[in-house]
Amino acid sequence: MIVFLGLVAAGLAAIDWFSAWRGRPRVEQVAKPAVMVAFILLAIGIDADPSAARWLVVIGLAFGLAGDIFLLPQVDRFLAGLGAFLLGHGFYVAAFATMDLAFIGIVGGCAAAAVLLLYLGWPIMQRVRGGPFAVPVSAYLAMTVTVVIFATATHRWPIAVGGVLFATSDGLLGLDRFVLPAPGRRVVVHVLYHLGQAGFVVGLGWG
Repeated sequence: MIVFLGLVAAGLAAIDWFSAWRGRPRVEQVAKPAVMVAFILLAIGIDADPSAARWLVVIGLAFGLAGDIFLLPQVDRFLAGLGAFLLGHGFYVAAFATMDLAFIGIVGGCAAAAVLLLYLGWPIMQRVRGGPFAVPVSAYLAMTVTVVIFATATHRWPIAVGGVLFATSDGLLGLDRFVLPAPGRRVVVHVLYHLGQAGFVVGLGWG
């Protein structure tokens, strides 16, 4: 069943990526949330260690599903989506905190977070500074950095890589919205986002 759900999630993700690339919003509005539903079912069914981490990740994925729906072009509720992902990130951090954390991983996470902030976070903050999005975007960036640090500290490479990919996806989405939209960036955001979430799910059984 786990393998089947993994194949379903991969197939739905491919459909979503194709719809983002070809500009087919009607397909995307079904495929993108469906991927997260598949991830949730995978996380529930996986043999997680520790078991508490599974349910924290499931809750995080559920908030990610809500965020995906809020950020669909047909809905476009940016602040609601940002809030949903912010809460989801908090549950991811809580999940990773239940695992064995390594100091060297924290150091690596801080280095990765610093690079992401420099190249992605800083240009975004320059644009939103002094505006209505300054506080929520700052809070979200801070939580994203925390996710990267805790993800790498777990020393589970799917989670560590997933944290960096997820944060990169967030940063590119912010650049697209606040700095300068770029052709083709949307599909890159989707690919990195799904790979990041997949890393969190797979990493549950990696201990």
